[in-house]
Amino acid sequence: MIAATSSVDNVVPFQPLWRPAVTLDGCSVRRGSRVVLREIACTIPARAITAVVGPSGAGKSTFLGVLNGLIPSLGGAVEVTGLGRLDQPAVLREHRRRTATIFQEHALIDRLTAMENVLLGLADRRHPLSLMPWPVEHRRHAAEALARVGLLSRAHDRAGRLSGGERQRVGFARALVRRPRLLLADEPFSAVDPALVRHLGDVLRRAVAADGVTLVIVLHQIELARAVADRILGLAEGRMRFIGAPDEFGAAEQARLFRPNRRPKEKEECHA
Repeated sequence: MIAATSSVDNVVPFQPLWRPAVTLDGCSVRRGSRVVLREIACTIPARAITAVVGPSGAGKSTFLGVLNGLIPSLGGAVEVTGLGRLDQPAVLREHRRRTATIFQEHALIDRLTAMENVLLGLADRRHPLSLMPWPVEHRRHAAEALARVGLLSRAHDRAGRLSGGERQRVGFARALVRRPRLLLADEPFSAVDPALVRHLGDVLRRAVAADGVTLVIVLHQIELARAVADRILGLAEGRMRFIGAPDEFGAAEQARLFRPNRRPKEKEECHA
């Protein structure tokens, strides 16, 4: 579970029951003159689902970028259990190898097939200039990932011919093929038909329960966050405003998190 600290507003600390996967201590991020994240301190529980919620511009996508090491923190530290701090190059390289991200906008290459797009999730596992065909083992893993999201029958169709929901499912498979220890998802259901949300939610839950994946997922659907998450983490104005169990995230907590800002905020940049 996620442990609260003194930097969190209006949160009663509790003792974590699960082993932490990633620990953030006093992390801040600045974009130009704007501070996007302010002294974030929390732990992400291993083999559990953490939902990140908050208003637009709260810093949610930037938070994912800090977790996967794409965005460095101005201060504080990010430590991966069993590896070390991400400011050490060797630790960062290994952490990135163990991490996968599901992007909101698919990030597929239209001229490639669904299978080829999934295989790109393993691009760091072979020489970048290799002209050899993908190894049979990699192709088998890609096929298994497509099967998990119910899209094996479209494996040889070009991504440009797939629907929005199918493209997002390819994005899921591309992340799952890496067999990550840490899986990050940035509003992954935004382009998915409501009928498929339950199926893909089950895919993610199975990855956590059966494969031991640690999942951190940004969601704008509060009821979905309450339904799928083990812990909810609330961000507002770059600060941690809520950390707790889904049943603790009631109407009063939601109102405090989503209350109108006193001044206009710029649209949040997506860096994750």
